[in-house]
Amino acid sequence: MRPNPLDIPELFDRFISLVAQDPENPADLDVADLQACSLVAHSWAHVAQSQLFRAPVRTNPSFSYKSSVVAKFSEALTASPHLLEHVRQLRLDYRELPPDCLEKLSKHSFHHLQSLMVLVGNDSQTSPPPNTFPQPSALPMLRHLSLQIAGSFSLLGPIVQQFPPTIQHLSLFCIAWDSEGPSSDIVSTTPLIQLKSARLNMWDDGNFRWFPPHRLSSYPFDFSQLKALAIRYAWSIDWSAICTQNIEILDLHVRDEATAVDLTAFPNLRILRFDIHRHHIPPIVAGTLATITAAHEIQTVIISVWEGPTTPAAYIELDGILSSVQMPVIPAVEFQHQFANPPNFATFFPTLFANNLFHVVSYNFTCQRWQELVDTL
Repeated sequence: MRPNPLDIPELFDRFISLVAQDPENPADLDVADLQACSLVAHSWAHVAQSQLFRAPVRTNPSFSYKSSVVAKFSEALTASPHLLEHVRQLRLDYRELPPDCLEKLSKHSFHHLQSLMVLVGNDSQTSPPPNTFPQPSALPMLRHLSLQIAGSFSLLGPIVQQFPPTIQHLSLFCIAWDSEGPSSDIVSTTPLIQLKSARLNMWDDGNFRWFPPHRLSSYPFDFSQLKALAIRYAWSIDWSAICTQNIEILDLHVRDEATAVDLTAFPNLRILRFDIHRHHIPPIVAGTLATITAAHEIQTVIISVWEGPTTPAAYIELDGILSSVQMPVIPAVEFQHQFANPPNFATFFPTLFANNLFHVVSYNFTCQRWQELVDTL
């Protein structure tokens, strides 16, 4: 029998990924269509299963917190171990899922898992039992770890010790109602996690104490080879805890009370991003851009605006600053927005438009853009 010229795995993968995308919500998958695709032919089954099990939370948004859904997923992996090779992303809410459910899931070897999000925090302020986490040896391909911790600073240490040193990208969101330092339970022999990127989410709004970055030096994180850094919300930064010499991507969440960042400490910076959640452009933006020197080789400056200034004056000021940076080549500017009725940006950034250096992008997911930037490393 002559082979079918359309029997190409890459073609199936592309076709099924397009068919499976939910038109109502592109972030989710159309499970019914995927199940139908898996029954068309044997050659389609592998690709369809890959889409179904790659990121369970996309297949069923309640996966991370509904025990019945997680239990069914775990049973499917036990009955058909070959499905484990498809799992690339997991999102587990330890605040909602019972320990027995998590313990059963942790017994699987997720040898192909690349990204894991863990949400922890409860009234007892105790760390989840170690037997509810997968063993480090079962996660040899884990590269992305996202931790959302609410409750006590002391929760972080025991949790970090549960993961392998293969992690390269960390996203940390930590809020606490205490002033406790690092947990005394941290084992000094815990292998260092050498990070390529770090997304640190923290702030102090007067009611809560948010995780300060200088505390990171007390945990097994190695920032000496850091290439990408995102600072969200807080600006009481102890830069001595982070090696800035190698950073190529810097993402700054802008606040009115923040002070400008001296970019001379970032000699290898190539992408600079400002995330602005104000009706005006805070002074920190102009102050930070003013520290760019002729020695810099910044390729792209990204301005992400969620609400947007009410007048064009702030934009015109930015146009002037960006057009006169002290670099041999003016960096390209990417403007991200979520405006339902965007204005005529050519009148707001006349110089950049005239030099064909201005690019407008409509974006809804900040985390998605950060991930795209990290993937360039």
